[in-house]
Amino acid sequence: MNKVVGVFAIMASAVAGEYGAGINFVAVQSLSVYPSIRDLVPLAMFVTGAFLITKVYLFSRYSQAMPRAGSAYVWMVRSLNLPIGFIASFVFWLGYIGGMGFLAFAFGTFGGQALLNAGMPAGRWFLTPNGHVLIGLAAIWLIYALHIRGVQHYGTFVNALFGLIVATAFTITIYGFATAPGHFVSIARQRTHLPLLSQIPLPPLSTHVFFAVCALFIFAYAGISAAPYLGGEARQAEHTVPQGIVLGWIVSIILYTVVAAALFHAAPYWAVIGLIKGKHAALATAPGLIGVVAPHIVGVTLEILVALIVGKTIAPGMLVNSRILFAWAEDHLMPSIFAETNRHRVPAAALTGVAILASLFLLQTAYVGWALGVVMRSLSTILIWLLVAVSALALRFNRRFESVDWAATLRRDPWTLIAAAASIIISVVLMFSIAVVPHTPIVFQPLFQGAVAVVVAWALLRRARQQAQRLNFDLDAHVELPPLD
Repeated sequence: MNKVVGVFAIMASAVAGEYGAGINFVAVQSLSVYPSIRDLVPLAMFVTGAFLITKVYLFSRYSQAMPRAGSAYVWMVRSLNLPIGFIASFVFWLGYIGGMGFLAFAFGTFGGQALLNAGMPAGRWFLTPNGHVLIGLAAIWLIYALHIRGVQHYGTFVNALFGLIVATAFTITIYGFATAPGHFVSIARQRTHLPLLSQIPLPPLSTHVFFAVCALFIFAYAGISAAPYLGGEARQAEHTVPQGIVLGWIVSIILYTVVAAALFHAAPYWAVIGLIKGKHAALATAPGLIGVVAPHIVGVTLEILVALIVGKTIAPGMLVNSRILFAWAEDHLMPSIFAETNRHRVPAAALTGVAILASLFLLQTAYVGWALGVVMRSLSTILIWLLVAVSALALRFNRRFESVDWAATLRRDPWTLIAAAASIIISVVLMFSIAVVPHTPIVFQPLFQGAVAVVVAWALLRRARQQAQRLNFDLDAHVELPPLD
């Protein structure tokens, strides 16, 4: 692989993986799933980001010790064991690809709404299930075409879009804080002909609901994972990847908190709930809310920019998932074709497989619902966070790592131990908060689909072991060694 990306591209990759549908769609639409959170959405967004400081520390330390394309998968397998590392990474892999399907779907939502507001009736077709599928497929495969030409093009892409993200967030913030809630409600009532009453019956807010919303917002922060997966393609990766992870987290928590606060300053939570229940959910997005009060040209431009920002979030997902598949193939858990690179030194077969699966998850999102892709990605992200923390404890207390070179810095660092213990507590609380999605059939519950993913992963692992035995190859001994740099 080409080692060509630097700190800024790594940071931009993390921000590109984070700032998209999470803040522009999920933050506002969380009221449709957990309306009792009321006006605490910005606080939940900040708390979620603050929780992640322990994850950021662990991932930066691991990236310093062993930066590789497989990232968390490589770390878990080398510090825990093969079954745990592979099965957990497989669940994460499917959850992340499910999230890509949702992002492709959301791209159609924002694009269609932008066309409608620009006076183009074709936007209505974009908002149909078939329209979502076709525009989403276009986004997936255009980004695939970018990836297949080399990681340097990916780096240029995320660098350019970082400025677009900052400009869009700044615009939303200015209009959000400059708009009085009463002004927003007055215009929204005139536009939708809905009463938008402030006195609406809601269940009381509970600690469980607050942490469930935080767990849902893990989807928004899951893009941090896009940084360490560049470990195999970064210059001086031991230094640049940890720096990129930390910078990406700092930028994201600032942007998320400020933008969420601006949105709910302008639009009271009860007005947002009224829009969702009144069949005007298309307005219950970041550009939709700002478009109610901003000049028409600003609203349309903002929706177009947000559509592009949401669509581009597929790019980091494609990088992460293709590199996981590449790392599995390097460890002989998947066919060797997935570890082969093309003339641009990118894993072409792995990219193709990820793009195909993302397209299938887009179909599920369009014809079943959006919440599954979001929750599955959130739950699987929390699972990886938990197991990386457990693996850090294993490095510290398991004597077999006393003479392992790459583990030495992690074993000596007392802050790694503290971050691991705190991560376990936080991730367990968040996992239990989101394990069951309200009003969702069992076959679409994340726990059920996660269980299915575990069964599939176990079958794939068993097949890999059988194949290794036929070749007289010790698979477990192989994965104890760091993969090639």
